[in-house]
Amino acid sequence: MSSPSSRGSSSSVDARLRAAQKAERAATRRVQQASRARLTEILRLPLRERLTHLDDLALVGPDRVSLRRSLQAGLARPRRRWHPSRRLQALSRRLGVSALRQLLHPALLGLAGIAGVWLHMAWSNTPRVALSTQVLASNVVGPDGLVQGYAFPARSWVPVERLDAQTAQVRVWYTRQGYGHGAVWRSGLDLAR
Repeated sequence: MSSPSSRGSSSSVDARLRAAQKAERAATRRVQQASRARLTEILRLPLRERLTHLDDLALVGPDRVSLRRSLQAGLARPRRRWHPSRRLQALSRRLGVSALRQLLHPALLGLAGIAGVWLHMAWSNTPRVALSTQVLASNVVGPDGLVQGYAFPARSWVPVERLDAQTAQVRVWYTRQGYGHGAVWRSGLDLAR
């Protein structure tokens, strides 16, 4: 049989154990409440300032996890919604850059240069056209070197190669031979057209 003193000592140990457990639960509750209050303060801070509180000793494990999740959510890229106009603008920019690269290709630049020279020569060798106000007679030197008389009828188109002070250098096409060249009086031409 146990002695009364041993019974009293075991009940006092049990009472002290229960009191210690109760005190531990109360202390844990206070630490959790303080941690939650600190987490609330930290979550109100801007994102960069929250980063400095990752290792805050006032936070308990679950609250540190909540802080990390809030940082991950704040640092994650927002999902972009599909906007057709923005996609089309981006596509047109990409295609524009691609087209510009292709246009600046050396072969295309060379072809453009050759075409430019050719067009300039064609433009400079194309005569102006004037309207004759009266019958214009001229001695025309043909492609074979023979001089022939030629008359431009009134109200007809006359190809003018060059204008001088008093005369206009004109040309006439001879079928299967080429151009003949002559001169007419400038006063007989309407150059306004």
